[in-house]
Amino acid sequence: MKAKDIVTLEIEGFGMEGEGVAHQDGHTFFVPFVLPKEKVKVAVDRVKGKIVFAHLIKMIEPSPERQAPVCPFFGKCGGCALQHLAYEKQTEVKKRNVISLFSKNAGVTLSDLPLERSEPFAYRNKISLPFGFENGAPTLGLFKRGTHKVLSVTRCPLHGEWIEPLIAAVVAFAKENALSVYDEKTGKGLLRHLVARRLPLGDSFTFSVTVVINGETMPCEKEFAAAVRAATSENASVFVCKNTARNNVILSPDIRKIAGISAIETDFCGGRWEVSPLSFLQVNFEVAEKIYRAVQRAIPEGAFVVDAYSGTGIMSALVAKNAEKVVGIEVIKDATVNAMKNAERFGVGEKVTHLCGEVEALLPSVVEGKKEYVLVVDPPRAGLQKSVIETILACPPSLIAYVSCSPATLTRDVNDLIRGGFALSSVELFDMFPETPHIETVCLLVRQ
Repeated sequence: MKAKDIVTLEIEGFGMEGEGVAHQDGHTFFVPFVLPKEKVKVAVDRVKGKIVFAHLIKMIEPSPERQAPVCPFFGKCGGCALQHLAYEKQTEVKKRNVISLFSKNAGVTLSDLPLERSEPFAYRNKISLPFGFENGAPTLGLFKRGTHKVLSVTRCPLHGEWIEPLIAAVVAFAKENALSVYDEKTGKGLLRHLVARRLPLGDSFTFSVTVVINGETMPCEKEFAAAVRAATSENASVFVCKNTARNNVILSPDIRKIAGISAIETDFCGGRWEVSPLSFLQVNFEVAEKIYRAVQRAIPEGAFVVDAYSGTGIMSALVAKNAEKVVGIEVIKDATVNAMKNAERFGVGEKVTHLCGEVEALLPSVVEGKKEYVLVVDPPRAGLQKSVIETILACPPSLIAYVSCSPATLTRDVNDLIRGGFALSSVELFDMFPETPHIETVCLLVRQ
């Protein structure tokens, strides 16, 4: 088996990334955008031992469960992977995949899992778009699947109609002012990314828009802010982020406001919260509230709580309603500042403290002398670092509420925590990311 070979396959099931899986001649094939029970002709892209990655070139026998995707860019951009499958079926696939990962990675057998669903489209409140070129002119888009080549887009059904006028306005501004676009290969060019948030506030919405540049200044800043506001809201906050590092990190801490306020506000979970451009915030508020409420219910009355990876402090403030004391730990300074203000405005300022730093460095001193405490963790997709797990096991809490956006790293970490003396109490799924293979999970682990 080698690259460019043509093979006919019967698709048997789903992989963890939503791709179709087939077995033939001792090889396991992974093919995106196909469904079980479909007969397909594929071309091999690469071979790694007995694992073969291929792409569809001809549909011979489609599945009766196949549906037409709503987005014209489906299969081209690197976002959605499951638009060809009805939403109800998508959730079944995700549930089976999580159950499989718990068995494989953590040795835990689960027969079924509760799953909270979402609206399948127009659920995202944030978008990050790289700048690119189309026919020699600047454009905005999404990376083509498996590449860093920009696919020009005018809309995205996961975000809703609000991004269409914004994309059009920013692209028109870049063209009119002959602005250059960043080239990863040469490290030259000005425009890198556009990052935008649209968040509920009262009976309307508030906007935060950041243009990321590879340089010191953004030409015609006032005119750029006016163009953004005309496409979004007259009160939109507009920022310029300087990022000259040659890496794939979108935002740097070097952010400057050119219009509006330094941190926008949003209504969520019964409170009004402050959010700066660098602050982490869940992209699907409908499902995020269900997650936060699930964690809130799990916290015992009067508990001492440490909220690791606390972000803008929304979780900290919510659990503080029942807790004796909450200490948040967050590595991003701007988010920590937001979090303290958010605790005050939510009426729990006296019960909440936020510290800026690494979890493994701060946790031991925070819980020193505490016989019992509850730990809430909501780490990035990479999960908990080994040093963090070692720190947790060295000063173990009575209860861990683990919020995860990656079942693979979650189950790896759960295995380490079980080996370290914890028992898995419950697992609940929340479909934060419809049309994609991703799923959010809340696990409760109890110290034995």
